[in-house]
Formats: sequence, C-alpha cells, structure tokens
Amino acid sequence: MVNVLLNLSNFDEPWAYGTLENYLCEGMKVLVLPLSYDEGWITDAHEFRERYGKGTDDYDDIVRPFLSFGIKEEDVSWISYYEDDQESAIRKINGADVLFFTGGYPDWMLQRLYDLGIKEAISRFDGIVMGASAGALIQLDLYHLTEEDGYEYQIQEGLGLLEGFDLDVHFEQDLKHVTGLIRSLEDMGRSIVCMPNRGGMLVDGDHFELLGDAFITDMNDLDELYEIYEQLLYGYNF
Repeated sequence: MVNVLLNLSNFDEPWAYGTLENYLCEGMKVLVLPLSYDEGWITDAHEFRERYGKGTDDYDDIVRPFLSFGIKEEDVSWISYYEDDQESAIRKINGADVLFFTGGYPDWMLQRLYDLGIKEAISRFDGIVMGASAGALIQLDLYHLTEEDGYEYQIQEGLGLLEGFDLDVHFEQDLKHVTGLIRSLEDMGRSIVCMPNRGGMLVDGDHFELLGDAFITDMNDLDELYEIYEQLLYGYNF
C-alpha cells in the first residue's frame, strides 16, 4: 500500500506533481469515497447526486487533478452511502488502483465505513490510498483534531493504515493550530507532520517524502512552540 496525505484536491500543482507522477498514470482506476459529510449536508441519494454528480463543483474539483496524470474521467468511479451496499462497495474497492477519501468530518467517515462493512477491505487494499484533510487523518492509527467549529481538541482512532506519527492538516501558524501541536506532543509524544494547504506527505513502505510546504515538529520543538503560543496569545511581534 502507498499512502498519500493531503489537505485539498490540489495535488496536480507543481509542489506535488513531480512526486505523484511516479505513482499515478494513465489506465489506473480511481474510486472516490465521499463519506465524510454530516447529516445536515446530505441526507439521501438525491442530495448526494446533487452534491457529487457529474458537472457539480465537487465532482469537478475531485476529478480534475486525476486527469492531469492521464487518468480518464470514465476510470473514476464513486461509492454512494445511499446506493451501495457491502457487496457492491467491496467489488468497487477490489477493482480500483487508487482510493481517494474526501475531506470533511473524520468521525462521520469512519462510521460510514463501518456501516458499509468495508473497513477490512480497505485495510487489505494493495494499491494507492489518498485522502484530503479528514481523508488523510483517518489513515492514521491515532490523530488529533484541532479545535474549530464543531470540534474541541481531541484524540481519535483511525483505520491504522499508518502509525507512529500524528498529522496536523490545513496548518497555519495561528493560536488554535499551535495549541493543538503542543497538546498533541504532550499527550502522545509523537512527531507531527504539519501540512499547510500546499503541503502533503507520501508514504511508500519504509520510505516517506514530505511534499510542498509540509514539515515535521517533535518534542524537541516544544519550547519554541510555547514561545510562539505566547506571542500569538498576547499579540507580540515575531
């Protein structure tokens, strides 16, 4: 399994393209798993098609980058929580070379994976697993959620496809992200891959590569993080 951790569907930009063109190519079959929305956003198959059907903004945003790698639009298929069952979902997974998990709410995504009964099929998948934001977080065994609308800081369990490090998606050097880094380091003691929106990470077996603006912070950076925290909290100039 190869894992690609992202924030957005912008991996066709130069910061990521040079690496990913070694993995994504014409003839590949992509399966999109848009399972991370809450019930206030989509509640049935009709609303799902309105949101993700061909010609919608979400459809175009997700499909567009794959076309840049020579993958044909007809080779991109979708799982629908409202129209697929375990049998059809597993059949689609087994026929794919690439799984792409969309962003949104990781807990909703994990619950729907369990509801569809496809967690084990994903764990056994031997292709490329890509994910944006929540779709990146759920690939880890443990991850922290930065405090924001709808969430307090918390540590959650993921699928366990990757382990041993934490991830901070949509990283900005602001109070909520720096606070989350400090708490995660103190709670878990794991290095954290920080990914601004033009940043990502590729993991291929024992090899990993940071993409774009991504960087790693660890326990050795705690003092500096506390200094940054105080500067942000009290409005000091950097």
